[in-house]
Amino acid sequence: MLIPPLARPREFPNGLRESLDTAYSLVRGGAAVVATLLGTTLSVAAPTAAPALPVTPGTPVAVAPRSPLPKPLNLTVPRYAHRLAVKFRDDLRVRADLTGGRTRSLAGADLSDIERLARRHQAHFSQLLQLPPERLEFLRQRARNHSGNAQPDLGGMLLVTAPASEMQQLAAELNASDLTEWVHFQQFAPAPPCEDIAPATPPYFPALQGYWGADPGLNLEAAWTQHPAARGGGIQLADCEYWYVDGHEDLCDISNEPGQTPDPAIFSYGWQHHGGATLGELASLDNAYGCTGLVPDAQILFFTEWSVEEGYRRVTAIANAIASVEAGDVVQLEMQAIGGGGGYCPAEYDPAVWTLCRNATDSGIVVVGAGGNGNQDLDSGAFTSYMERGDSGAILVGAGSADTAHNKLYFSTYGSRINLQGWGGSVFTLGYGDYALHGGDSNQSYTAGFSGTSSATPLVAACAVSLQGMAEHYLGRRLEPNELRSLLIDTGTPQGSGGHIGPLPDMAAATNALLELAPGMVLGVRNLVAGAEATFSVTRAEPGATVYFIYSRSGAGSTYVPALDVTLALDAPILAGSAVADDSGEARFAQFVPPAAAGMQLWIQAAANAMTSDMRAEVVQ
Repeated sequence: MLIPPLARPREFPNGLRESLDTAYSLVRGGAAVVATLLGTTLSVAAPTAAPALPVTPGTPVAVAPRSPLPKPLNLTVPRYAHRLAVKFRDDLRVRADLTGGRTRSLAGADLSDIERLARRHQAHFSQLLQLPPERLEFLRQRARNHSGNAQPDLGGMLLVTAPASEMQQLAAELNASDLTEWVHFQQFAPAPPCEDIAPATPPYFPALQGYWGADPGLNLEAAWTQHPAARGGGIQLADCEYWYVDGHEDLCDISNEPGQTPDPAIFSYGWQHHGGATLGELASLDNAYGCTGLVPDAQILFFTEWSVEEGYRRVTAIANAIASVEAGDVVQLEMQAIGGGGGYCPAEYDPAVWTLCRNATDSGIVVVGAGGNGNQDLDSGAFTSYMERGDSGAILVGAGSADTAHNKLYFSTYGSRINLQGWGGSVFTLGYGDYALHGGDSNQSYTAGFSGTSSATPLVAACAVSLQGMAEHYLGRRLEPNELRSLLIDTGTPQGSGGHIGPLPDMAAATNALLELAPGMVLGVRNLVAGAEATFSVTRAEPGATVYFIYSRSGAGSTYVPALDVTLALDAPILAGSAVADDSGEARFAQFVPPAAAGMQLWIQAAANAMTSDMRAEVVQ
């Protein structure tokens, strides 16, 4: 199992707005793009044949009529992963067309109103229950004969897919139709509590999560300090493995793959703790208790490789994960395979998985996979056929020591195909309960010993997410998979002893290298706290140039400044101050922030002659 000196501070001008030759302002509106898992094509396993259990013959019994279920008064599209289900009236015997996504009535009823509704909302229907008709009839007759009660038409329950923008109105119109019995948004897992469950859990971050800090850690602290985008906002990470502790107090807003229920055996083996530990490293909530994930602002999607509906489905889970994300997002493979040497190796040893990894990276999607815990040499003869396939483009991760030596751990698979390492032990995260099991509750479980390439992989995946967040901000684009992989390798902390597993990512060095790719000055904001002195800086300015630090209270916009021949990305800009860039191109300006500014939203940018920096939106703490 995978397993500097500062300029003299001065206060912000009180109500004094120093215009920078404002010509005009244009506030640009933004559009939020909601990624949904609805409409994802899911592989459906072949249904199991009905058992040879005929309905018990006997004297027909009187059948009591059935009362339809009451319709819901209000239908609202849920926040979490969901799908729309509808049941038609029993007497209509409505079924979904197997090829066109339309409806038909086995009783010959007129469904033209439903068809018009479907065309209007671009809706498609499919059967909710993926069982053959004889199996459904068996269920109906058995319950009727046993209870004497008329049974609902189980085949009349359908799933409805449509563009996300249509779902609310579509659901309302189906609910209003006299042809339907009920309409319901199915959510796939209960919403996690998103709060500290009693008894209270103390904060473990950052003291116990050394992998967040400087060497021997990833130095993600430096990336977070550079820009909030380093926390992963706007980037999706899709995790593929068995399951996770879905009710954990320190996890929230995990989007599960629609239509898949984790197989009960996963819980029998306790494998849900593996996913809980993985997600804890990545996405545990930034709050006053428990852990804090390395990229807590990222959107996390989860795809189980073993479900009630489809059984063992590793390849399907990976395919659906790839189909559900966009170029520049990250897919994580928390899994391994048994290789030619008889031990655990990367999951992409399986040619089906390798094929999907190549499809993903060719699509611009970053894949980060565990190298495996089998101490296998991928450059040995046992892996010749695997290595001859070439590079899938995925980032493969080995297990290194949790100290400044960064040696290969004894169990880690190794070789030229392994790209980077992470901590292969001593990882503090969620799950298991060996460190703490507050209230005896697995939803309040914490471990200090998560290990293997399993614990190493999320550390590298988090670095990938963090870099993509910053690349979007500073470069206006996301990095290509090979570009990101090379950046992490070239800037990493070198490996110590043992077979090749590659360097440990150094996010301070990686961030600096990324900033070198930025087209203009790079803005830094430090300690923007009410009643304290904040520091504003830029790098990559022309040495000796005067740099102006500017802010807005009203938001982003477009303001041309003739004196500098630049267009600011600010509405109604206010000059805060200026500084002269030193020989390295760095300029710094210090400013006292009044206590009354707490909670104020500011949009900040720097400008010099014919140069601007990136614009940052910040809230005064």
